Parts: sequence; structure tokens; C-alpha cells
Amino acid sequence: MSGWPRYPPCASGTCTDVVCCAHGHKLRWPELLGENGAAAKATIEKENPEVTAEILTPGRVGPPNFCCNRVFVIVDTHGNVTNIPTIG
Repeated sequence: MSGWPRYPPCASGTCTDVVCCAHGHKLRWPELLGENGAAAKATIEKENPEVTAEILTPGRVGPPNFCCNRVFVIVDTHGNVTNIPTIG
């Protein structure tokens, strides 16, 4: 596959892990821990144009399905990233 459609809807093809999803693009962003969530979303979508980054605020839970075209950006009450954003 040459690229994923924009999320939503979820797209994964036959992939079941992040390496399969990457298509040569970045798949994890550990350097964004502690950064502003909106800035992290912009960075992720710039560095991997095949994904949509979705900000999850405290108390909000994303669906458990695995998607190659989605990255959850989990933030705290101050809007800062608390988990390493990863495709899935």
C-alpha cells in the first residue's frame, strides 16, 4: 500500500503493528513528552502526513481499535503531552 486515507475512518489493511504502518515515515514521538498538545499534533502531522493526530484530554478515552492512520496525543489538565504519541 502506498499510503493510508485520512482518519477517520480507521485504516490498517493487514498491518497489526506500528512498523508495518509506517511506510517509511516516523511512527513514535518520544521527544514530544511534556510539550504542548496542539504543538505536538502539528509536529506529528507534519512528520507523518499519513496520520491524523487526535488530542485526548483527561477523562477522554480513545477507541481500542488499532489504526495505522491515527495517533492519540494524550494530554494532562494543562494541555501537555503525558504519553509517547505512537501510531495505533
